[in-house]
Amino acid sequence: MSGEPRYWGSWKGRVVRAIAVDRAQTWNEIRDQTGLSPLTLNKVLSELFDAKAIEKDTDSRYWVSKELYKAYKDYVDKHEPPAESVRVKITEAEQKDLVTWIDSWREVKELDFSLKSGHFFLEGRHLDELSKELMSKAKQEVLVVNPYVNKCDLSDMMRDTAKAGRRVRLVTRRPDADKEGYHKTLKASGVQVFYNDVAHAKLIVVDRKIAIASSMNFYAASSGGKTWEAGLVTIEDVVVESVMNSILRPIEKPESIEA
Repeated sequence: MSGEPRYWGSWKGRVVRAIAVDRAQTWNEIRDQTGLSPLTLNKVLSELFDAKAIEKDTDSRYWVSKELYKAYKDYVDKHEPPAESVRVKITEAEQKDLVTWIDSWREVKELDFSLKSGHFFLEGRHLDELSKELMSKAKQEVLVVNPYVNKCDLSDMMRDTAKAGRRVRLVTRRPDADKEGYHKTLKASGVQVFYNDVAHAKLIVVDRKIAIASSMNFYAASSGGKTWEAGLVTIEDVVVESVMNSILRPIEKPESIEA
């Protein structure tokens, strides 16, 4: 979209936004605001420093250039309603708690995967159950891409997570007439729905720490076990951030979506 400020829709842009719009000034505040891993955040900060887009004062507070500050403030004020401009803050402690819970869930279910590799495979009811439980355990945010969304336990969990005050954003295709009612229910519950008619990925990211890429649709037949569904779950930072970026990019690029 014309008029987008420099770096918009990238990790650099999200860091600049955190400083300019969300008033994050310390390293910890920027990390919590963006949810980036320390390695990625340090890389982005270094690149912004090299580009003279940001600076750090003697109190270790970060500032953006006057040009970027004005550009981001003006752009957000023009394009985002006040409710949507409120940003979540995801701490490292919250992310670690989520990973610890997965390990406990694995033991209870007597599953033989290990978290040491950073990834594991699930299918059938275990994939469905973990997806629902992770959304219910979210402390701050759930990001979802799924082309086909209608009423089912998985969709209802997404709805209930939004009603509980978590930020839930869904990228999906425009529904058929018989499914419009449920989409209205999701929106009324606080789910931010973005329509993209080329969406076909099935992705979930919880608190910017755990990502699921699977074949499962948010339909009763798919999540309920009528069809054979499978997927990979990852807690590896680089992979999670890649999945997260894939979801955030169309949300932040209005030309590719219709809200």
